[in-house]
Amino acid sequence: MICQAAAPKIAQSLARAGFAGSPPEAADALFDALLTSKSAVIFAVDEWEESFARVRTPNGRIQLAIPELFGELDALASEIEPTSAEFPFVLSAGERRSFTANTIFRNPDWRRKDRDGALRMHPDDAKRVGVLDGQRARLTTRRGSAEVSVEVSERMLPGHISLPTGFGLDFPDASGARVVTGIAPNDLTRSEDRDWIAGTPWHKHTPARVEALQSETNAGQRR
Repeated sequence: MICQAAAPKIAQSLARAGFAGSPPEAADALFDALLTSKSAVIFAVDEWEESFARVRTPNGRIQLAIPELFGELDALASEIEPTSAEFPFVLSAGERRSFTANTIFRNPDWRRKDRDGALRMHPDDAKRVGVLDGQRARLTTRRGSAEVSVEVSERMLPGHISLPTGFGLDFPDASGARVVTGIAPNDLTRSEDRDWIAGTPWHKHTPARVEALQSETNAGQRR
């Protein structure tokens, strides 16, 4: 039905895509192509002028502004929970890195870099917290707490820390015991901290704090 409706309206576009003939013939050819093709079908080829002529708004422009959402957009600044003295950092949980695009890397031996899913932070922040590159720290949010490795990175902005996605999964070690590697972002994100429209968690903006772990290893590296 759609093919039949399109054939008389965009006959030239269909013809340039290989569906020529009378409107019924072009419609039938297009319909057969859609049924038999093993991949996508180019059903129309347009000139730029023709494409923009199909925008039928009064001013001839595509309207991206949606008045019904203006109020929601204005409220975004106050919707996200701000940082505080208790939670001075903004945690972005779910960063994509070289070997952490998703959870298919369940076996940690597959990762050539960042095997533990380190917490990245700016050098100034690391100095203020009292932790060095490669040391362990305690990461805490309103949802939970976890022990993490720290990677000091100039690529981070002061006050901004990040964890990779794809971690927090268990996998059997050489002895067969299941070992969890890294932190799952959901373990540090409250269910109520989410977009009310789509229900998407605010993984990229979670107030957090970082505390150095006073272990013998850390103390030895500081001396």
